[in-house]
Amino acid sequence: MKIVVFLFGFFFFATGVKAQNFQTAKMDSLFSMLEKHDKAMGSLSVYHKGESLYQKSIGYADVDKKVKSTATTPYRTGSVSKMFTATLIMQLIEAGNLSFETKLSTFYPQLPNADRITIQQLLQHQSGIFDIIKSPNFNEWMVEKRSKEELLSKIKENGSVFSPGEKRDYSNTNYIILSFILEDIENKDFAKILEKRILKPLKLKNTYYGENNPKKFMSASYEKKDGVWEKPSHIDLSIPRGAAGIISTPEDLNKFINGLFDGKLVSENSLAIMKKEPGIGMYPIPILQEEKMIGHMGGMDAFKSLVVYMPKQDMTFAYTFNGVDYPYKEIVMGIFHILLNKEYDLPKMESQD
Repeated sequence: MKIVVFLFGFFFFATGVKAQNFQTAKMDSLFSMLEKHDKAMGSLSVYHKGESLYQKSIGYADVDKKVKSTATTPYRTGSVSKMFTATLIMQLIEAGNLSFETKLSTFYPQLPNADRITIQQLLQHQSGIFDIIKSPNFNEWMVEKRSKEELLSKIKENGSVFSPGEKRDYSNTNYIILSFILEDIENKDFAKILEKRILKPLKLKNTYYGENNPKKFMSASYEKKDGVWEKPSHIDLSIPRGAAGIISTPEDLNKFINGLFDGKLVSENSLAIMKKEPGIGMYPIPILQEEKMIGHMGGMDAFKSLVVYMPKQDMTFAYTFNGVDYPYKEIVMGIFHILLNKEYDLPKMESQD
């Protein structure tokens, strides 16, 4: 849940629309190099004008069982989940079931500063509530299933770090609380709310809330140690809830962000409010300063994810990595330079002995 993405000439790949000019052969080369030298594992998807333009998967979803990653391999998306949760809250606001000024005390008066914290402050990380992942011994506490009562107790115990509205400081706790509020209003668990309001309308077949889905296959994440991919401790998905508990694929993430920006989930006015800085469930992505991008990054266990919308190009882009053993920033910069047809030399890599 830590915020922590992913031969010459042009090859034009069209899918029923006039595709953005894009050096797919060069992107293939970058990802082939990463796979050949065992430097990264994961998947990416690019959409143009709401249609698939490019997809690539490399490495393994499960290293021990030698299960290769594919376009339909689901990954933990980490904090990209917040974009889904924010959308659900905006839907309830549009329906009149909630307002930006509704106080946290309406639902959880026992939490710190509940009579002063608003729904808007939770959405924009301005509540001042302590980020649960910074709790002492969190790495040990996170590996077991935790109840709603246990989470609320820990949130209360940790208190606040500043007064509501004083500043903006990213806290996963805000979106855990928003998940509880959604469940209270809808009288359903988060998984069913997500399915009813987003997954079914957009036909997202490879996206789901991770808790209570033990039978569904999902990629594991890995860190390279002494040349070997090893699994780190994975957080139990009962803890992050709508802050980081959603499982998806890059293609489904593209379908989601396109559906959101096309007005299929919220009104034009609601979307404008979400996009306005400091943002609600999304924020400017400062990868290339000269290019306007908006979306959300995610990092959880050893997973890394990103979904962005690029209005100038009318393109969306999403990736999910479950293992990276190469300077991450260099991979991300390479992806975006190739994607936007900017000058870029492929890196020199060496295989791990």
